[in-house]
Amino acid sequence: MANVANKGTFATYSGANLNEIFYEPVFRSDDIMRNYRVLPNVKHKMNVFTSAALTKIVQKYTGCSATSGSTQFNIDEKTITAGRMRVALEQCTDEFFGTYIEEMYKNGADVMNIEGTQLSDAIVNRAVKGIAQDVVRLAWGGDDSTANYQGVTGWMKLMGDDATVLAARTEYSAVAPTAPTAAEALGILRNMYDNAPAALQQVPASDKKIFVTPKTYNAYLSNLEGTSADLAITNQQDGVLVVKFRGVELVPVYEWDTILADLDPAMFLRGGVNGTEGACYCAVENLIIGSDVTDPEGSFKVFYDDLEEKMFFRGYFKLGVQFLYPSLVQWGIFY
Repeated sequence: MANVANKGTFATYSGANLNEIFYEPVFRSDDIMRNYRVLPNVKHKMNVFTSAALTKIVQKYTGCSATSGSTQFNIDEKTITAGRMRVALEQCTDEFFGTYIEEMYKNGADVMNIEGTQLSDAIVNRAVKGIAQDVVRLAWGGDDSTANYQGVTGWMKLMGDDATVLAARTEYSAVAPTAPTAAEALGILRNMYDNAPAALQQVPASDKKIFVTPKTYNAYLSNLEGTSADLAITNQQDGVLVVKFRGVELVPVYEWDTILADLDPAMFLRGGVNGTEGACYCAVENLIIGSDVTDPEGSFKVFYDDLEEKMFFRGYFKLGVQFLYPSLVQWGIFY
């Protein structure tokens, strides 16, 4: 029996086209590539090997048979588990009649089919930006116990469940923890930076980031304005404003506000840390995002349904995150 619903003109993007049009702009965007380490071709699980730093391994030579003082080279591993994710959007095509957008519509029998029009392109571009923001939101706040955060176990939970990371965090008193002043923003950055693990302090400044809440970021900017340090505000890299503290770039994570509003606001890290404002000082290579972005099995479809008179947008991909070394991350929380 023939299908009752007749799907008209449609466009299916997969393989190379999929990457170029949808997922490469997401995973290779400046916001993600500059701040995180992206591993492609993670279809289900990937083991990433780690090893502790070797110290005091150079010793006086006392003969070829001497083994005293030998250091074992231990290799550990962490697993990135990529969950199956999807994007499901739809657009009723008569919504824009009577507006200037109607000029973008086709004529005749295809008037309701916006596929291939500027309006369709605009919706796709909006979807790409939305996916990129959601990747960052899930990378930090993913938690299978919470709706709209399922499918990924994010860095906040992974680090909050790590006793070493949790114990090393610094807490900074603020008059109003939800609205830090300029002086308090500077204070928490100093406190966090000065108490960071030695391994993190030894990483070159260009290979580290300080991720902050938007309020903390803006408060720090206020601290710089009108001073000789104001030059830090005007520096730009590839057209992007670059603000630094002691040579390390500050990155405002606007998705943190969404995460803390959706989840328990007193759980910046999953360990009972009170405070909704703060920062995470970390080596870029320590934060890994894994996805199957180059897997031709992934797909993103845009198609028009004549029966429902709607455009449908469907996307499928894998996503997982992991952090490697507790010694390369330091949290600072206002309380």
